[in-house]
Amino acid sequence: MADVKKPQDHRPKVEKVTVTVGDREAAGRRTTVSGITVTVLDEALDDFELLEDLAALEEQKASRLPSVARRLFGDEYKTVMDALRSEATGRVPIKAASEFIRDVFGALNPN
Repeated sequence: MADVKKPQDHRPKVEKVTVTVGDREAAGRRTTVSGITVTVLDEALDDFELLEDLAALEEQKASRLPSVARRLFGDEYKTVMDALRSEATGRVPIKAASEFIRDVFGALNPN
C-alpha cells in the first residue's frame, strides 16, 4: 500500500537573521505574512512592556495595538502600516492590522 502524504504545515517560513541596530548586531526572525516581509528582533519579544500591551489586548483594549506593532516591527513599522493601508480610504483598518499582528505571532510561534 502506498504511503499517504500528510498535509504540509501552512505556516509562513521563518528565517533566523542577524541585523544591525545602530552600532550593534541583534538576532531576529524574518517572515513574510500576507505578502509583507517583517523582521522581529528576539529582544522585542523579550519585553515586559510588550507583555503588558498584550495583556491589555486580551482585555479588549484595542488602543494598545499601535504600541504592540511599534514594539514588534521597530523601524519597519511605517512600512508595515503603508502595506496594510486601504487604497480606497488611505487609512489602516483596525481589522487588517490586528489580523496581521496575530498572523505574525502565529508564524513566529514554533509550536
